[in-house]
Amino acid sequence: MLVNFWASWCPPCRSEMPAMQEIYQQYGPDDFVILAVNNTQADNLADIQNFVDERGLTFPILLDNTGQVSAAYQVRSLPTSFFIDREGIIREVVIGSPMAEALLRTRAENLISEEN
Repeated sequence: MLVNFWASWCPPCRSEMPAMQEIYQQYGPDDFVILAVNNTQADNLADIQNFVDERGLTFPILLDNTGQVSAAYQVRSLPTSFFIDREGIIREVVIGSPMAEALLRTRAENLISEEN
């Protein structure tokens, strides 16, 4: 599973979304779940919807209206990505800079292969 914290105004967040969509299309929600958590305290719903629609994103977009989810994960900068195994253990955290598709693919495949 990938839990990615992002905002529509964040350039690195915008850059990594196509790679996330590619991985989601390839592995789907059964093998590799992607949850994109938008920090809606720093974004607005119209911008989020436009962002998702323009990029054809099909993975779940969650809205952190109160900031409680970001606080629980101790997110201090965007983007921040958590790779979590099926046991709920955070295996890796990637902070800042957009994730290249190769990095994302490798991390996803590693988690999938560990679980099969």
